[in-house]
Amino acid sequence: MKFPMYLEDGQIEQLEYEVLSKDFYIYLTRFFNHWCEETNDFASMVMRKNKLINLSRSVSGGKIYTLNVDDWGEFMSEELAWHESHFFLIFRDLSIFEFIEFAGDLIKLDYCKPRFLNDLLKKEGASFKFYYSESKLKIEILSIEEIEKANLNSEHINIRTLVNRMDVAYEQNDFASVLHSSASIFETMAKDIIGIETIQDKTLKSFFDRYKTDSKLPTEVLDYILATYDKRNITSLAGHGSLTIPNITKEESIILIEMTKAFVRIEYRIQREI
Repeated sequence: MKFPMYLEDGQIEQLEYEVLSKDFYIYLTRFFNHWCEETNDFASMVMRKNKLINLSRSVSGGKIYTLNVDDWGEFMSEELAWHESHFFLIFRDLSIFEFIEFAGDLIKLDYCKPRFLNDLLKKEGASFKFYYSESKLKIEILSIEEIEKANLNSEHINIRTLVNRMDVAYEQNDFASVLHSSASIFETMAKDIIGIETIQDKTLKSFFDRYKTDSKLPTEVLDYILATYDKRNITSLAGHGSLTIPNITKEESIILIEMTKAFVRIEYRIQREI
């Protein structure tokens, strides 16, 4: 994103691997859908949905939909059907940076309060929150330590946190931990893509067939992901304690880091755009 209103340049790089769950986006969509429909006036409801759809599209670069009120009498059912179908994508079609910009617009328009979004973001285990400084809306990015402390007892682990662990492990020449973090990233991503509560406490291997169905990655990449997960379970100090020296090299760790980051970016981009 070249010209953000609420993000600063350095923050874009920091949030490159930030991921918000489907549950988070679904809740926000339902919240604003209720807000649109709380009015008993058909025209007001459609105008609210039209405004939110176009706000979302103005951030993502999508085509703006012009609402022609003169045709409502004749095309009321068509207008309603169009807005119903497109409204439910106002959050889920956005990248993390586009979401932040869209959410900032919603706050500025007083469609929601910063505290409302911040409470949801905290529960989500997100790495950022909104705040005002000298009447200007901004984003504060939490440190990895703050995120882990705030979510000590939470099942949700943000991918940004795991990517940081992977990078730190490499810097410390702890290549077994690089492998462990990579496998954890793939497992977290798969759980998010599937989005079913019953798998949240399961291992990647146990639901991998379902992930292959929901994933947009090619078979060769999925095979690589499963092989990485399997390797973690048999590599000393990557999955279990051991007196054996890990047999993963520095060169293998570099490849693993770059492949992991690339597959995360590819998976989420395809999921968002198809």
